[in-house]
Amino acid sequence: MKTGKSALIKVMALFALVALALPISGFAAEYDTQFKSDALNSDGTVNHGVLATYYEQHADDLHAKIEEQVEALSHKPRTSFLGRNGQNIKKHVEYKIHEFEKEAEDSMKKAAYHKKIAEEQSFRPTFAASGKTKS
Repeated sequence: MKTGKSALIKVMALFALVALALPISGFAAEYDTQFKSDALNSDGTVNHGVLATYYEQHADDLHAKIEEQVEALSHKPRTSFLGRNGQNIKKHVEYKIHEFEKEAEDSMKKAAYHKKIAEEQSFRPTFAASGKTKS
């Protein structure tokens, strides 16, 4: 009898977590489709200027997160890093900072690439963009 109640509680908790997670994933999917629609031009081509600004903004957000983590790490008392848990916390924060730096660098590379493509698109002849071909 006791195992039946605990199993029921576990199943109900699992359903509650799934019910809470679904709206979040729906929001992320909605944001992704909105971003993709902003990045597409009316003729179906990709607007690389919009993508470049998106990646620059993403890199700026990551730099802000890095500064926030460094600030939090520098304002902790030295005694909070004593012991195994304190060392694990410090290593975890340093790891997060390193991952943010890698992701920001990657975003800046993507932004530079899309800026380059956007500049090349602006120099293309108009007949190529209109879908017309030379006869």
